Amino acid sequence: MVLDRAAAQSGPRRSGRVGISSVDVRRGFSSLWLILSLPIFLTLFAFVFEMGHLWVARVELENGLEAAALAAVQDWAESGSTDTFTSRQVGAAYASMNTVRGFPLVLGLNHDPAAGAGNPNQNLTCSATVYQPGGTSALEGNLVFGAIVKDDPDCPLTFNAAIRPSCGFGTVLIDATAQGSGNLAQDNAWGIAFRPDPGAPPGLTIQAVTIDLQAGGGSGRFDFTSSGPILSDDSPTPILPCQTDVAGFPNPASQIQFTPPTGVSPVLTILFLPDIGSGDQGFEPGDRIRFGARTSGVSSGSGQDDGDGIGRDGVRVTVVFAIGGVPQPPVTGVFFDNTESSNDCHTSCPVHPSGIPDLPCPPASASNNNGQSYVLLNGSGGVEYAVRAQALMAVSSPICNLFGFPMPAYRISAHTIAAYSCAEGRPRLVRVDQYICPGP
Repeated sequence: MVLDRAAAQSGPRRSGRVGISSVDVRRGFSSLWLILSLPIFLTLFAFVFEMGHLWVARVELENGLEAAALAAVQDWAESGSTDTFTSRQVGAAYASMNTVRGFPLVLGLNHDPAAGAGNPNQNLTCSATVYQPGGTSALEGNLVFGAIVKDDPDCPLTFNAAIRPSCGFGTVLIDATAQGSGNLAQDNAWGIAFRPDPGAPPGLTIQAVTIDLQAGGGSGRFDFTSSGPILSDDSPTPILPCQTDVAGFPNPASQIQFTPPTGVSPVLTILFLPDIGSGDQGFEPGDRIRFGARTSGVSSGSGQDDGDGIGRDGVRVTVVFAIGGVPQPPVTGVFFDNTESSNDCHTSCPVHPSGIPDLPCPPASASNNNGQSYVLLNGSGGVEYAVRAQALMAVSSPICNLFGFPMPAYRISAHTIAAYSCAEGRPRLVRVDQYICPGP
């Protein structure tokens, strides 16, 4: 038998099955993993896309609110109007010029024309949502008008909707003019003059003035053990030749009250009250008083217990203004010992060498001992105009549906506050530490 050498060499034949390599197995698992993870990747992509969409929407909303607040507060401050309706219209108009994801920003005016004294800025509500009768939501964005207050050291900036702001309350001049130890007891040594400002709000008055002899570290006291403080009666003559010492009070004896009236105290507070019979509101712009109040222990040397000593001790004055009877944040100032000479005084008003109205001529010619100190207070008191623009807004998803499920609409919210700087004459955006509405 003849054997086929090729067959003999090749050995037995193998079966006809096809082999699967490890490379093919890895490719299969990769395809399966891609199919299974694709929904996850699509979901993550949709999430990132949605977040970017919402972020842009919120930026657009904030931009629109900032434009509205800045425009409204500037119009309000520069108009000086007690009615906020027109300024609200201005703010809403600026808001409508901005869009959020293609939709115009609509803000409600939030105006209450019948608001009383406790709501001086005519806000209808503090909430961004305004409800119509029946409980249906009409608008979810509006403007809240208020003031920026800087009177609390724990809260450097406070937005208070219950305070009526103003760029000009007027100027208050408080002086101590007398030479020689103890002469502050004479009946025209102390003076307070309230000079009006053209932009002062209606119903503006001074409710109280407090003089603190020891605020600057001195040891002075008001001494009323022998006689209390007394209003000037222009005797023997007014301290300024062109005007009476007390003006603007129909019944000064009952409208001007000194606390304490007797005893010894480092602090003297003067309260100013309206006169019901005459309709006088109290210490109004244009009014003035002069009075005598004895002191002891003020300063030392040649300035003891006279006008110079008040400035040398850094005596502090606090003035409380009111608008329509509503007290405003107190304003403080410190006396300084001026150096003008009596030799330079004028024969007609204003008599003082500095030209300051209502300020008497210094009693003496020596610059270091002229017998006078005074303080000028601006009545704005850091109460700036402010407007808060706020809104809630529904934003539709750019993805209609994902895996057959419809995407929901989202709600974004934002608010911003703009204040008007009276000193700089322009509005600016501010971040406050406290928001008070409707107010205390």
